[in-house]
Amino acid sequence: MNVRGAVFVVVRGPADKVEAVLATMRKAGLFAEKSVRGPGTIEVFFHGGDSRPSPAFMDACTAQVAKAAIGTDFVVEETGTIDSEAASRQLAYDRRSGEWLGAFLDTDTPPERRRETLARLAAERGIAVEDIELRDPPEFRLPPE
Repeated sequence: MNVRGAVFVVVRGPADKVEAVLATMRKAGLFAEKSVRGPGTIEVFFHGGDSRPSPAFMDACTAQVAKAAIGTDFVVEETGTIDSEAASRQLAYDRRSGEWLGAFLDTDTPPERRRETLARLAAERGIAVEDIELRDPPEFRLPPE
């Protein structure tokens, strides 16, 4: 899937409330995942189909996440775009826990390079390479206008 230009919104709050807030974000129709940026951090992703999202689109994404976070003790910390030359990517998940490992894999790279990337990611996470599952990103939802 082409993810060039995807918008991410980072929210941060109490680490003990991450699971509840993830459920709240997902119930609001957002693609939210635990972030590798540290405990108490969640990332929410959007894509409008452009490789360079407009400031208005980014503001709408931020507003939608902020609205979903009301009453959760979580606040928007950062909004940005995924900048990369890679257009085709898959998400790396732990096959056993189902948790996103916080990594995208460029599917256009040569197979040997992909194997090296997977080996490095497995070593960093303390899991076997065989326990890494690559999935297409879900369809990103556009913020309502």
